[in-house]
Amino acid sequence: MSRELIFTVDLDRDVNIPITGCSAAGSMDRGQGTEPRFSSAELGLAVLLDVLDAVGVKGTFFVEGRTSETIDCSGLSGHCVGFHGYDHEDLSGQSTGVTYTRDEVESILRRGFDSVSDNISRPTCFRAPYMVRNGHVESFLPELGVFHDSSSYGDLGAEPFDLGNGVMEHPVPKTTDGSGRSMSAYLWPMHEGKRPPSDYVAMASRMEHGQLILATHTWHMVEWRERGMMGPDEVRRNADHVVEVLSGILDLGYQPTMLVG
Repeated sequence: MSRELIFTVDLDRDVNIPITGCSAAGSMDRGQGTEPRFSSAELGLAVLLDVLDAVGVKGTFFVEGRTSETIDCSGLSGHCVGFHGYDHEDLSGQSTGVTYTRDEVESILRRGFDSVSDNISRPTCFRAPYMVRNGHVESFLPELGVFHDSSSYGDLGAEPFDLGNGVMEHPVPKTTDGSGRSMSAYLWPMHEGKRPPSDYVAMASRMEHGQLILATHTWHMVEWRERGMMGPDEVRRNADHVVEVLSGILDLGYQPTMLVG
């Protein structure tokens, strides 16, 4: 049975955090306040593009609208480009207390879509910031000509499913590791030194067929959430870990592909 590896990347502001009462997300305060930063996103993008080139994998990049206006995204040519809101808005309002009407959701999505279209290329897929949607999102995506979404978690090996209106949901796997601890296919615990690369390869080895959606952020290639900026040796080690994960999964016979080819 066929198994596909789809490597997805959230390209958004550095160490994004929700701000109570605000639609736009901030960045974790490193002593200069919570205004959005984008330098780690840009540095990490260069590192990650080198990693993908080294292992021969094309990525699927969910790009935040404002990030596409702020950093150089020219290296994404040949990769799949999706969008990720405009200002990393929590469309559910759960973390900020900000609620949205359908018209407001449409405005946010349209602004993000148009920004990525103008600065990179027309997005073909969507991932909601914080992996949370509201009921208006899937009803509006088809109006943009977007029919692929990856904004939820699902069981390992779960098949894509129709959200309605022809929008196909591609869930990020969530499972348990060999010791019974919960884990997902987001790589952030590895970037923070909390999981070894082998955990993700072992997870992939247990999937018999279907799509394996791996996920990460560009900023996390060069910046710890908990400890701040990485040094050069830490960045190299972090990049090597991503290579180890991707190479290990490819060695299992997975076929690399993009969310939308």
